[in-house]
Amino acid sequence: MDEYETPLLSHKESSPPSSSSTVLKWILKVVMSVIFVAWVVFLLMYPGKLGDGLLTKWRAATSNTLFGITGSMFLIFSGPILIIAVLASLYLIISGEEKVFHKKKILKFPRFRLWTFPVLVDGPFGVVSAAEFLGIIIFSVFFLWAIYAFTLRNLALLSLFHVLPKDRSILLLEVTGLRFGMIGLLCMVFLFLPVSRGSILLRLIDVPFEHATRYHVWLGHITMAFFSLHGLCYVVGWTIQGRLLELIFEWKAIGIAVLPGVISLVAGLLMWVTSLNT
Repeated sequence: MDEYETPLLSHKESSPPSSSSTVLKWILKVVMSVIFVAWVVFLLMYPGKLGDGLLTKWRAATSNTLFGITGSMFLIFSGPILIIAVLASLYLIISGEEKVFHKKKILKFPRFRLWTFPVLVDGPFGVVSAAEFLGIIIFSVFFLWAIYAFTLRNLALLSLFHVLPKDRSILLLEVTGLRFGMIGLLCMVFLFLPVSRGSILLRLIDVPFEHATRYHVWLGHITMAFFSLHGLCYVVGWTIQGRLLELIFEWKAIGIAVLPGVISLVAGLLMWVTSLNT
């Protein structure tokens, strides 16, 4: 019978992917790379005066929308990653179609990979791969740069106020706490990158789930450290003023509500303590 002559698994080679899909993948790669690089450059510039000026112009141009300043800040800090996630889904769909026709070639010789090449074997972080070590260096440089840039802005800000030496030290503590909180928010931008198993972004850059989890844990510790310094600076400053109990329970309808921040920080500290290795 003719209907049984053709085997279910044919050994004939399938046709290669069309040039249009290859061009589309290349375009998606370029667009995602440009968006990601621009996003990272903005985050690196943000602690400085130039980045702050760009953010001010962005808020002025977009804060008149329905969602106000909150929507404007969400769009500039999280919008690029959402766009990349959508484009990555299209990219993986196209790549999935090509994998039906092309199998990956088996290499005869071992290949060097940043995610698997160990750099540090015995240390406080355990086994650290080359990619993880590179990430530690990049984040360390970024944090040092942010602290340096914010310190310069704090000193320039203090020169605008004519206050007594005691009040000057309190003001310095408060603006320093504000800057630590801003660095913590920058950490949260990276902390909320999806690292769940099967994440679109992890599949796009081919990062193992185990490595992404370690990145998430390390960055979580750093984030809580900056938020703890943020709260400590304010507590010390308000204690020197003798207004700790008055200000710590303050909940303004417009402006900065202190009590919700205190509740959030206490909850974060409790979760942080339970996550530490004993």
